[in-house]
Amino acid sequence: MRHRYLLRLPLTLLLAMVAAHAVAQDDTIEQGRSTLEQVGAQLERQPDDAALVAARETTLKIQARSQQFIDERAPELDSLDARLAELGERPGDPGAESGDVTRQRETLQSRRNALDAQLRQARLSVVEGGQLLDRIAGTRQQRFHDTLSARTTAPWRMRFWDALAGSAPRDRARLRGLAGELRQAVVAHWAAHPVRAGGAALLAALVILLARLLARRWVPGLVAGRVPAGPLRRSAPAVARLLLATLAALLAAMLLRDALLPLPVSARVDALSRQVVGLTVYVAFVVALGMVLLAVRRPSWRLPAISDVAARTLRPYPLLAALAMAAAALAQWIGSHANASLALTVAITAMGAVLTTAVALAAMLGVKRLQRRAQLAAEAAGEDPDEACRIHFRPWMNAAVVVGWIGVSICVLGLLTGYVALSAFVAAQMLWTAVVVSTAWLAMRFIDDLVCAVLTSRGAAGRRLSSHFGIQAQRVDQAAVVLSMALRIGVALAALVVLVAPYGASGDDLVGRAMALARGVTVGELVLSPRSIGRALLVFALACAVLQLFQRWLARRYLPTTKMDEGMRASVVTLIGYAGMVLALAMALAAIGVSLERIAWIASALSVGIGFGLQAIVQNFISGLILLAERPVKVGDWVVVGDAEGDIRRINVRATEIQTGDRTTVLVPNSELITKTVRNRTYSNAEGLVKIVLPMPLSTDADLVRALLLEAFQSHPGILDAPAPSVLIDGIDQGRVIFSATGFVATPRLAAAARSAVMFELLRRLRELNIRMV
Repeated sequence: MRHRYLLRLPLTLLLAMVAAHAVAQDDTIEQGRSTLEQVGAQLERQPDDAALVAARETTLKIQARSQQFIDERAPELDSLDARLAELGERPGDPGAESGDVTRQRETLQSRRNALDAQLRQARLSVVEGGQLLDRIAGTRQQRFHDTLSARTTAPWRMRFWDALAGSAPRDRARLRGLAGELRQAVVAHWAAHPVRAGGAALLAALVILLARLLARRWVPGLVAGRVPAGPLRRSAPAVARLLLATLAALLAAMLLRDALLPLPVSARVDALSRQVVGLTVYVAFVVALGMVLLAVRRPSWRLPAISDVAARTLRPYPLLAALAMAAAALAQWIGSHANASLALTVAITAMGAVLTTAVALAAMLGVKRLQRRAQLAAEAAGEDPDEACRIHFRPWMNAAVVVGWIGVSICVLGLLTGYVALSAFVAAQMLWTAVVVSTAWLAMRFIDDLVCAVLTSRGAAGRRLSSHFGIQAQRVDQAAVVLSMALRIGVALAALVVLVAPYGASGDDLVGRAMALARGVTVGELVLSPRSIGRALLVFALACAVLQLFQRWLARRYLPTTKMDEGMRASVVTLIGYAGMVLALAMALAAIGVSLERIAWIASALSVGIGFGLQAIVQNFISGLILLAERPVKVGDWVVVGDAEGDIRRINVRATEIQTGDRTTVLVPNSELITKTVRNRTYSNAEGLVKIVLPMPLSTDADLVRALLLEAFQSHPGILDAPAPSVLIDGIDQGRVIFSATGFVATPRLAAAARSAVMFELLRRLRELNIRMV
């Protein structure tokens, strides 16, 4: 008994630890649900944006923790259900089973019930978290729409300026307080650490100079020496110069911040300094983006398809747009940190709208002037004005100009009618959209050029893959194209997230919804997720690879050792390919989660639907299978089908390829080879017939003509000795004796050439013996 007790002690301790861990997890789940209820109650009190962001982060953490608990403990519940199923139901007679089995069933059932309750609570937390996230996103979007639809006094009304003048003393004092706080921090820092501050400022200047030097000298040399020839030589330097300018601006701005401000500083000065650093980097990025895309100094490096004149026209606008957006944003941030009045806030918003609208309007007027000059020059030269405009401006540029005019019209109307927030938002979004779209286009162009230069069969990595692993060059090119497409789609989705972020739906919301889709979409009892789809594609690819290797082994190693002819071997390999493809598809569906019963049901349903909808295709497909199995014709046979006569080169799924004597290919539907009359000249006998019909006058010596015909046949090296050539008289018609001479060659493909050669020889001998045919 003591030994049995000692053996049970570790098991008891283990169960106690599991129970304690389960209780702790249960408490965590209960706390998460309580927190979710508090977040839901907080949403009823109309919180600000910061509170909404904090509530969203809390909800995401609880939801992620609950989902992790479900993923970790769901297999344990399945295991408990399986063990209970093995024990079976409790018998009606209590004495029918031992007490150990009963106690084990009760223990397992208790653990199963507790775990099931925890999983239900966790699933409920996930659902409630998703609902709260939708409410938070809806609240933020509604607040965004309310802000845009808010109407204030129009800037051209005196009441607007009266309100601004009334609040001017208070706003001036608050702005002076912020400026004094900033100035005091800078003066104190320079007085305490003059060497450090001066060194940081000098280092920032050196960083800018070094970046410009590298962009002008290092990038061209690197491209010429390291980048392979092709489109990558234009996109790679553009990306390198853009990244170099952005990183240099970031480093210089951070050094200047350290040079001007001490650490620590007040909260609003620190926040304002960080925002200024971000604006500096943004301005540098936009200016560098415009320089690398327009490439006014180096037209050969220009990526967009625009003319030199158009590039010079658009050259100043990236800088103007960046400065306008930075000025509008900085003014709003300063007003927010200074706690400006409503009148000053509206005035700052109106000023930002005017600045950004003016830049967009100036850009479109510049484009309009350039189009007008191009038209006038074309008319003076006697050319087509529309063609001249198409040379300077592509259709996408014209579409952008149209959208720009619509946006400018909305901004002007918004300023005139008092919808200042709407006007400022539309104006900023026009410039922001141009920056995002340009950046995404450059990134996608660089990705496509990089993948095509490195991973295709002509690239370094592609050649190594093809040579080391024996992959066909076409397959490597296909994989590179697919990879390029996938990466560019990722860039496009990221750009879309950035574009829709200002519309009240943050990037986190979109990413969260995408992750929810990534966890799977339930269709009936089937769960479709990227993981299951990827697993199915991997299974299908591996099955196809194994099938291809097996077909190659059959065709090259095994079947040549059998007694099958070439046509039969081709038929066997093709049939195995069809069967293997069906098996690979079934394995892929099974990897997704479709059982074999469902696969059979789907196949039967599809066969009925396909049979009615695609009768001709199905008929040809089944006929192709019959041709491969029954083999009335096979690859290599010489057949006559209607007007087509020639060699069968390949039996495909739908049609059979027949190569005629003039080297053309005739595609004959497989059903015609089954349902119609087909002459197979090589079905049972591979020999070809050479037949010559010779009409001669009645006065001709028949024995002499017979001898001449036999000699002509026997003199040709292609005529077989067995069966021997023969000459018959078919009859007498209109005073002429009809001689019919036949011989055989090794294959019907030689019959026409042999017949021609025999006739040449026969005519030559008739002329030598002066035997006339008329």
